[in-house]
Amino acid sequence: MSEAHDESYAKAVPVVRVFLESVLGLLGVDVEVDIDIEEDGLHCDLNTSEDDGGLLIGRHGATLDALQYLTLRVLQAEGHDRMRITLDVGGYRTRREKALRELAQGVGAKVLDSGKPYHFEPMSAMERRVVHMALLEIDGLRTESEGEGRFRHVVVFPDRSAKAGDEARA
Repeated sequence: MSEAHDESYAKAVPVVRVFLESVLGLLGVDVEVDIDIEEDGLHCDLNTSEDDGGLLIGRHGATLDALQYLTLRVLQAEGHDRMRITLDVGGYRTRREKALRELAQGVGAKVLDSGKPYHFEPMSAMERRVVHMALLEIDGLRTESEGEGRFRHVVVFPDRSAKAGDEARA
C-alpha cells in the first residue's frame, strides 16, 4: 500500500467514525466503532448488544448494506478518494460469506447433476460476488447476474463449452 493511499485512508477514519456514531446515536444504538485500515480499504466493526446488532444487520444484511453505502457516500461528499468500506457486526459478514459459499457449492453440484440452470434469490452486489467467485472454482459451470436493482440475482448454468475441452475456453 502506498504512503499516499495509507494517508487518505487515515484521513477518512475520523469522518467514518463521526458519521457512524452520530447516525447510530440518533437510532438510540449504543455502539463502539472499531476501524481497521486494510489493504483494500476500511473495515469497521460495530460492537453493540445482540439486539442492536440484529437491528443493524437487518434482513439478509440489508440494513448493514444500506449503512455501508451511506458511509461511502458521506466520504465521497467530503471529497475523500474512492475506497472500499466494509461494515460488520459480530462477524456477520464472515458467517454470511461462508454460508453463501457452501450454498453456492451445493447449487453447483445440483446444476451439474440436473443440467438445469438455477436462479438464486436476489442479493446484494457483495453477496453476488461471493457466489460468482465460489462457482468459478467448479469446472462445467458458468454464472451470470440477471435482473435490475433489488431484483438482481445470480443464475448458474451448466457450461456446455467446458465439456468440449479446455481449448473451447481459450
